[in-house]
Amino acid sequence: MLPPCNFTGFMSAPRPKGWVQCGDHWGLWWVNRQIASVQPSARGIRVVLSCRKLWEDKEVRASSVRQGKRYAERWCAVRVLEGVPLREAVARLVATDERDVQIACRPKETTVERQQERRLAAALPALAISR
Repeated sequence: MLPPCNFTGFMSAPRPKGWVQCGDHWGLWWVNRQIASVQPSARGIRVVLSCRKLWEDKEVRASSVRQGKRYAERWCAVRVLEGVPLREAVARLVATDERDVQIACRPKETTVERQQERRLAAALPALAISR
């Protein structure tokens, strides 16, 4: 028996995004499509990258799952999110929530900025007393 035409049960499952693990296999999902997979094989770690065209896959080897995932993130981020800085593109690709992207894309403080902040904090009590 076929379900009624207004049946939307298939839409209730959460769609995968970012890295999803299934057994010993890791898959990188973007816009409801697996664009990279990292899995152990007989000759080390196998990384399959498939975000070029549907019929073209690139296969590379890695020494560890962590190295394979990092390579896949950067390779896919450059191709999927063109024109976006690499750090931000990788953050968008692997984030499961918009808040994760905002936290990951926050600019890092340089040592000069930290020194200026310390000097300003040290100078503020002196300024408050002199008034």
